[in-house]
Order: sequence, then C-alpha cells, then structure tokens
Amino acid sequence: MKASIVISYYKNIPNLELILFGLSNQSARGAFEVIVSEDDDAKETVDFLNIVKQKVPFPIIHLSQKDEGFLKCKALNKAIEASTSDFLIFLDGDCIPHPHLVKEYIETKRPGRAQYGRRVMLSEKISKDLLSRKSLNVLNFFNLVRCGCKRVEEGLYLTFVPQALKKKSTGLLLGCNMGISKSDLVAINGFDEDYVAPGGGEDSDVEWRLSALGTVSFYSMKFRSIVYHIHHQERFSKNQELKNEGILARKMQEGFFRCKNGLKKE
Repeated sequence: MKASIVISYYKNIPNLELILFGLSNQSARGAFEVIVSEDDDAKETVDFLNIVKQKVPFPIIHLSQKDEGFLKCKALNKAIEASTSDFLIFLDGDCIPHPHLVKEYIETKRPGRAQYGRRVMLSEKISKDLLSRKSLNVLNFFNLVRCGCKRVEEGLYLTFVPQALKKKSTGLLLGCNMGISKSDLVAINGFDEDYVAPGGGEDSDVEWRLSALGTVSFYSMKFRSIVYHIHHQERFSKNQELKNEGILARKMQEGFFRCKNGLKKE
C-alpha cells in the first residue's frame, strides 16, 4: 500500500458514508487502505462497515474503543500502529475528499516531508443536499459559490501553482487534511494522549514536535489536496479551546519532542 487513509470517526454514519463514497471515486485506485479510527465501539458502525466493505475498491480496517470521553489521540495512535503503509493521510469524520486527493498526496510525498491542506467550508444548504441525495455531484465550484459556501478558493484544483506563491503561516497541520510518514510520527511517539477535550491543540502539538525533531519540512498541498467540510454546529466551547492552548503552551515550554503519553508510555 502506498498510503493508509485514517478517518477520525465518532457517531455519524451518514457523514462516514459520504467520505467512503469520496474515497471510492479516487483516481489512485488500488493504492491505499482505509482505517476507520472510531472513538467509540458502536454496533451500528460495525454493521454499516460490514456491508460497505463488500462494495468499496479498497480494504477497510475498523478500530474502536470504549466511549469514555474525547480520546481521539488514543484512537489515532492505534491507527498508526495498525497501518501497513509508511505514509498516512489523515481525514476528519466530517470531510469529504476530492477525487484526486490521494493521488496528489502520493505523488508529492517525500522522506522527511509533512504535507498539509485546508478545507472548503460547506454551507448548511449544500450539506443537507449532500446528505439527502447521497451524491457528490453537487460539489462543483459553481454550486459552492451559489450555495454560499466559505473558503471556496480552497476548492480550486490547480496543480501548477508553485510553492513560492502559496501563503504560509503558523498552525500548518490540520487533522482534517494532512499527510505524514509513519516513521516521523513514530520518532515523536505519535499523538499526545494528554489532549482529552475537543477544541484543537493535538494537531498543533504534532506540528511543533515534528519541527523540533529537526528532520521534517512542511509542504503546502493548497490547490492539490482538497476536502469539503460538512456543515454542523460547533462541538466545543471557547473554554475548551483555551484549555488546550494552555496545554500546548506548557508542552512547548518543556520542549520534549517525544511526548510521554503517546504510542509508548514513557
């Protein structure tokens, strides 16, 4: 396998179905496996995947754990260990991939390179249309503009745009759309399981530790790896976000690029 696609998933089969539709339509057919990293152990997920596995053109590995709060990082570390490829592409359970997403990640991956993309923010209108029709045909640029989607420019597929013209800033890695080699994640001991609340932080934590490792560069996948974020209500509070930012600030001050509560407990 040239890539392992890791989907962070929690209690939303309609969204998961659309994501798997998107992966079934990839131009890089036969090149990847899919790992459904479930922060729960719902029977509904098992039943759904048992049916879907017979229809999709890629193998699906389903990992689950007891629902004991926000343990996304623990679930992601299980996915790292279970992957059979040395290259992992991460998607959130509310983000549908563009048909060329996997191809672009595979073609641009290099040793010591962490790749990052962004997302088109779908409007409530087009999201409802997607979920009712169960068809990805509505995801065209004209429809995105017409239906009032945000960050529509992130949906432009323009592979000729050079890196020099892509704006870079802090907070590069987002778990909804990023590709990292398994060996680099193992070197920093994976995701830090001290993050036990939604609101961000775990992706920025991985980013600064990869930077501190000293052997990883960051590569923008803007206009190449595209995902479409399904509209939903915010799932975390400002207080949760601030708490995670505080955890991140403390860990950066401590300066350990290998987290202590990751793949291995150190």
